[in-house]
Amino acid sequence: MPSHLLCIETTTTQCSVALCADGELSTLAQSNHENYQHAQLLHIYVDKVLSKHNLKPSDLAAIALSSGPGSYTGLRIGAAAAKGLCYANDIPLIAIPTLDIVAREITASDGHIIATLDARRDELYCAIYSYDYQCVQAAIPHVIISNSFNEWAEKGPVYFVGTGLEKCEEIVNNNTQFIFPKDPSYPSAKHMVKQAQAAFEQQVFEDVTYFDVDYLKAFQTSPQKKNALGQST
Repeated sequence: MPSHLLCIETTTTQCSVALCADGELSTLAQSNHENYQHAQLLHIYVDKVLSKHNLKPSDLAAIALSSGPGSYTGLRIGAAAAKGLCYANDIPLIAIPTLDIVAREITASDGHIIATLDARRDELYCAIYSYDYQCVQAAIPHVIISNSFNEWAEKGPVYFVGTGLEKCEEIVNNNTQFIFPKDPSYPSAKHMVKQAQAAFEQQVFEDVTYFDVDYLKAFQTSPQKKNALGQST
């Protein structure tokens, strides 16, 4: 009987759920909404991909979660769902860094891949990978300036991918080694399948009780407005 894994990705405005069997994608359910519909859609998508194959959560061998960085709200919703399913069905949890997933949105034969997630203002989260997806610079919050990433262009082509694509293209210097896809891409659960299967086979599991997502930066709320008397409004 194949080992079924459920992959959950909720770190951006895209809500994405994939079911895979023995390292191959079986079913994908996803949609992108600017106002974040994860709370309404995530469990619907989980039920959808499982019911298509007449499976129950207890039939799963493991659950893989996109572990951040990303949207605070999206990360919390995804983590709560994944941990709840793991607890209820006594199945292991696999964590996959979100930028590892983003990097796999593009295929390259040389050079480096810069996986990006838009943050705020001139900031983004980024990690850098070799063309075969080996991480050479771990995820960091990065303030984009005109000469960002020039040192990587000295080593060959640099492929940008992710939701920070437009911000990079707008700010960084023109460089013939920089390659920008036509459109930004959002992390998808379908690009978690191979990593999830590898982690499952190697039994690289998280402690469900103590696991937490990787925010990289503390969640920030907008400052409260005050009136002329200094009172919060």
